[in-house]
Amino acid sequence: MTRDRTAITTVGVRLSVGDVAILAASATYGVSTTVSVAALHSVRPADLLAVELVGSAGLQLVAAAVTGRLRWRGCVPQLLLGALSPGLTFLLGDLGLARTSASSGSLLLAVEPLLSAVLAVVILRERLGGRASLALAVGFAGSTLVALGPSTPGEASDSAFGNVLVLAAVLASAIFVIAVSHYSRALGGRHHPDAETVFDGLNASAWQTTGGMLAVVPFVAGSWIGGGSRLGAAGPVAWTACIGVLVCGAVAGVAFNRGIARVSAARAGLLANLTPAVGMATAVVFLRERPAPLQLAGGLLILAGLVLLLRTSPDSTDAPPPDLVPKQ
Repeated sequence: MTRDRTAITTVGVRLSVGDVAILAASATYGVSTTVSVAALHSVRPADLLAVELVGSAGLQLVAAAVTGRLRWRGCVPQLLLGALSPGLTFLLGDLGLARTSASSGSLLLAVEPLLSAVLAVVILRERLGGRASLALAVGFAGSTLVALGPSTPGEASDSAFGNVLVLAAVLASAIFVIAVSHYSRALGGRHHPDAETVFDGLNASAWQTTGGMLAVVPFVAGSWIGGGSRLGAAGPVAWTACIGVLVCGAVAGVAFNRGIARVSAARAGLLANLTPAVGMATAVVFLRERPAPLQLAGGLLILAGLVLLLRTSPDSTDAPPPDLVPKQ
């Protein structure tokens, strides 16, 4: 897998172009979590899934086709990856967020970066430098505080089940990060015939979102047949929230695919620590939610770990052993 060596250094923070793309995706996913909860106050999970995945897939496929970046070669692996995320990830996430608060859901997402980093080390044999390992430890401590913190006042009575569903979505997303990273590495660099599918963020995201849409069609159809849809009765605010989730998903998907081919999976996982922090902040500002003090302390530790990571060189989150690095 190619690595982007272009780094931006400012106030002790070193960022590669890949870092910036992953951070942008992480922040957008954080906003999407809050907007999803707002939408789910008025529509059912199946309704939101239909709008966000069908709309996002159509938007990205058209954009990729119009700009000449849509490629059929390599689309099957991307469709399969998309069944995992956004397909299964969004399905479990929406079902969970319908049962818990935005702040709790966002903070539970703190588990994903840690899980992604651990899976990258175990499965992809990537190595973490000293400071990156410290960032992982600090982030883990913050996530532990989040997990042990009391429930946010006003959560639904079935919030525990909702939290379990969110954690299942987190697991699916972490596996997706590892799978995409492994797939892009297996191509052996940009000269592989299928490389453009992975290294072009719009093309890859368009096919992945299409795969996710196809994967959730049975659930959406069954839900509508059994319980109907609330989209017809949704007001302007609910529709605005649904469209907001659609846009966030499209933007984040393109940014993530642009970044994941340029940084290690472990570093990408750690950079995703921004997601729960942004999700919690937007939930507090826009939904007037009030996380417990212990959860806030955990959120601050998560941010501290992120800052620590960003003060390291983009190359200090070690790539895999030489025998696993494809020829450039």
